[in-house]
Amino acid sequence: MKLPDSLAHLFHNYVFEAIDGQKSYKFVIKTVLTYGDWEQIEWLFDCYGAERVGDVFKEDYYGLQTLPAPSRKLWEIAFIKNPLSAAEYTGTKHRRAKT
Repeated sequence: MKLPDSLAHLFHNYVFEAIDGQKSYKFVIKTVLTYGDWEQIEWLFDCYGAERVGDVFKEDYYGLQTLPAPSRKLWEIAFIKNPLSAAEYTGTKHRRAKT
């Protein structure tokens, strides 16, 4: 799946035309959640659906936490029922199972 040209500046460190939106959906979702503007976020949800976007976010949130903290905190409001404690965020406690 070819990505819309309006996303090209979000992937300036990559060969934009080579990114397959279907094969690299996790990468695309995390990038748009982190750097996208309102229209790009709307495209993301229209294209992938709220459930898939949420699943990718939750995998990162409960896993490696590769998203920057400000993005993680913003999307936590939308997707997480029981947010992680500060200790769980910093990794000083075992992470809770997915809810």
